[in-house]
Amino acid sequence: MVRSCFSELAAALGPLYPEDEKEPAGPWTVNDLVATFVVARVRGAAAGCGALAPLDSNSFEIARMYVRPGFRGQRIADQVLIKLEDLARVRGADVLMLRCGPRQPAALAVYERNGYWRRGAFAYHREHPTNIFFEKRLST
Repeated sequence: MVRSCFSELAAALGPLYPEDEKEPAGPWTVNDLVATFVVARVRGAAAGCGALAPLDSNSFEIARMYVRPGFRGQRIADQVLIKLEDLARVRGADVLMLRCGPRQPAALAVYERNGYWRRGAFAYHREHPTNIFFEKRLST
């Protein structure tokens, strides 16, 4: 399921951001054992996913957030995000960060309504017109 979600996400983002600057590989891949993956299911069907990867001892990156088209509009992304936040808290995180693009208004709305605020580039990411960065401080 995770591989198919990642493939669908890549297929959806490619046409949205053809000019996107390629970044170096991040700390998360499907085979990376340090990443945590969440799969949302609706009546047994895989509806969406998200990943959580450590950046340092107290911060994590949220990545690979995706909801399959047939399941959008049901706040599944919010639920995946809340689960990832809970898992990050258990692992001692104080800060969550993520990257999104300006041509994904629904995704931007998810992050903003869940308390994420815009910030500059972080970790291995770079400032680029197709990058919008977010952060959220977690209360422990």
